[in-house]
Amino acid sequence: MSQITPILIINWNGNEDTYGCIDSLCSMDNLNFKIILADNGSTKENQLDLRSKYENNDKIDLLLFDKNHGFTKGTNKMLSYVFTNYENRFEHIIMLNNDTVVASDWLSKMLIAAKENDADIVACKMINFFNHNELDNLGHRMLNTGEIIPIAHREDPKKHIGISENFGSCAGASLYNAQMLKKIGFFDPYFETGYEDAELGVRAVVLGYKSISANDAVVYHKISQSVKKVFDFDYVLKIQKSIFYSYLKLMPWPVVLINLPWFIFKYILVLLVDIFAWRPKYLKMLLRTFKEICIDDRKLIGEARRQFIKNHKPISSFAIMKKQEFFLWFDIKRFVKYILLRKQSEFDKIKEGTKKD
Repeated sequence: MSQITPILIINWNGNEDTYGCIDSLCSMDNLNFKIILADNGSTKENQLDLRSKYENNDKIDLLLFDKNHGFTKGTNKMLSYVFTNYENRFEHIIMLNNDTVVASDWLSKMLIAAKENDADIVACKMINFFNHNELDNLGHRMLNTGEIIPIAHREDPKKHIGISENFGSCAGASLYNAQMLKKIGFFDPYFETGYEDAELGVRAVVLGYKSISANDAVVYHKISQSVKKVFDFDYVLKIQKSIFYSYLKLMPWPVVLINLPWFIFKYILVLLVDIFAWRPKYLKMLLRTFKEICIDDRKLIGEARRQFIKNHKPISSFAIMKKQEFFLWFDIKRFVKYILLRKQSEFDKIKEGTKKD
């Protein structure tokens, strides 16, 4: 049987975005792919429309879930489907958000970058769909205090060409080596929607796999079309907890201990800023994060760490720390932007317990 490249797409009440994404895929110069399209418990009307449009399309396997499993579990179900039904027919797996539009040579350049650079994860140049002069990201970087953040967010896309190394990729448009996924596992079910790709990327890098960005492979992203449907206080709280969970699960103890003074220093300052600038919503979120990580989720994190160390052998602590970035400059810029200049973050725009409009 011929080799294919599975492209995994999840839809949740976003049919129009999905149609545009699939149309762009079918216009690529590389047609040796198979789209695995899963509907994640959308309305009956949306599922009927998807079935009518794609059920008899040879390029698409349509999976209709009876409920919303979230991005993490929904993607894991798709990965299990691919490994079960297309075993040994693919070397790489693509994950792609339904709110993206790909360039005609995108897949070809992703595959070439993986082969020529012996890379296990390949991110790409994700450009803001609504403003082509602004980047979404080029994958992830990791600060020594644990945060995993996008590379080059809102920068000029023209400044970034060729190949660059990163600390994992955004699953909104990413290539993964299939054998790597079989060895290190899929998304951690601790996550729901958000940060699962960050943890997987760090997990891969910590275990010695190579992650890069192919900056000549272009995707246009309608940023957060799905996330904005669930973006509320609880979502942001879960992301904050996910930062600590991922760090405590994956980092060797020497890395944790060496960075611990900086971690304590940073979060004492954050607490003081939240108190003296009187940001009660931020203060509540941070205190709840500490409480749930240190008390409610303590055993869960401990077990996740034990299982990770038991089943895998990380690279040296020195090699990991060399790949991390020192936190201070990033947080100074954030302090100036949100405290001194009083610019609103997305978190400022939501009311506790309600979804963002």
